Amino acid sequence: MNNSNFFWFILIAIFVIATIFCAWYKFSAWQKRIKKETDEVEEAVDAAFSKLRMKIEKEIEFLDKEPGLSKEEKEIRDKLQEALESSEKTIKKEIEDVKKAVD
Repeated sequence: MNNSNFFWFILIAIFVIATIFCAWYKFSAWQKRIKKETDEVEEAVDAAFSKLRMKIEKEIEFLDKEPGLSKEEKEIRDKLQEALESSEKTIKKEIEDVKKAVD
């Protein structure tokens, strides 16, 4: 191999290594940002469901204090609790799926 070919070989090798390093660095930074955002979403969802759960529980307690809770009121109470639990479970599962995909 003459000097000119060797020079181009080294130059191309350096370029390839630099490109790979740059791509790895950008991917790593992107992965960290996604993980951070996912953690923030999880915290926000937990806080929102906690507040929602407290509000629903207060309203249910108010209904429960009323003598002779009607059948319709009991059904509404039960449906609200089921909807809240189902929604929270679904969203948390999706957050976990995103976390697994990023890791």
